[in-house]
Amino acid sequence: AGPSTPLGMNGGPVDAGPSTPLGMNGGPARLPDAGYSLAWISEASGLPQVVVDGRPISGGPAAHYLAASRVDGLFVTRSHHEVEQLFWLAFDGGATALSAPSPRARSVSTAAGVTLFESGVGGLSNLARVDGGQVVTHPAGSFEPSVAPDGRWFAFVSSRDGDAEIYRAAIDGGQLQRLTAFHLDDVAPKVSPDAKWIAFVSNREGQDRLFLVKPDGRGQRRLHQESTQDTRWDAGEYEAAEADAVWTPDSTALLFSARGPRGHWHLFLADVATGKVTRLTDGAWDDQLPALSPDGKWIAFVSSRDGNAEVYVMQRGGEPSRVTFDPASDWKPLWVPSR
Repeated sequence: AGPSTPLGMNGGPVDAGPSTPLGMNGGPARLPDAGYSLAWISEASGLPQVVVDGRPISGGPAAHYLAASRVDGLFVTRSHHEVEQLFWLAFDGGATALSAPSPRARSVSTAAGVTLFESGVGGLSNLARVDGGQVVTHPAGSFEPSVAPDGRWFAFVSSRDGDAEIYRAAIDGGQLQRLTAFHLDDVAPKVSPDAKWIAFVSNREGQDRLFLVKPDGRGQRRLHQESTQDTRWDAGEYEAAEADAVWTPDSTALLFSARGPRGHWHLFLADVATGKVTRLTDGAWDDQLPALSPDGKWIAFVSSRDGNAEVYVMQRGGEPSRVTFDPASDWKPLWVPSR
């Protein structure tokens, strides 16, 4: 599924070096036989750049960040001198600008042919469609869209009522409904693949924890009641404790990262129906930013277990295998669906 020619953000080729996939230090990337391509962000060139199966597909004097993937390409944010712009990198060649340059062009969510993103055109952060037009505008800003699988509605975050809350709207921005109401922050909504739940992060208990709410606002509850921490770790007024929620393809569970023993982050899987939590990784290092393959069998994640941020993969229930090998950081893995 990877590109035949690496692309720069102006549509020109990037000198990607030899055809053999690289771990960015000259050694081969150890890619899993998962049936899918794997993208990530590499800082080997000194700036964050997008890599697919070990081959860089962005370059130049600007930083580039992965936003979302489809079978035919990647959504990528270009950032240069505090100006961002959203691009489409097609695997069959070419780079297409999807937004005007602005202070913000990120947090892409795509489903059923509909793609929303945070746009800085005309305000702090508005939600816009890549095929044209702003969907949600408000002086307080709108953030982190999550498009439902059928493309007919989406969840998002706004502070229009005083603090960050979860809202729902029709895909044209109409039929606005507030789903959460608490005096602290509710953020990072993720609509489940079956569209029956929205997962989100709330600090209402003094620590960031994962919660669930139905798309009509009913059934709000903690994802689980088990402790994923062996010790409390003082991180200020509110403690980061759970993050990076990813739905399994069948919507029965959530993969996430949580801080465990001695303040280290590790990966966990929580059953939605029962709240039962299974620890997937452990050790005196951090494991974060998990990504599930489209079939739910493979987990890619970032780990500091070998001294710096590197990309690892493992099958659910299996042992991690290191993918990247470079003194610079490699992070934010993202699976690319097969054609």
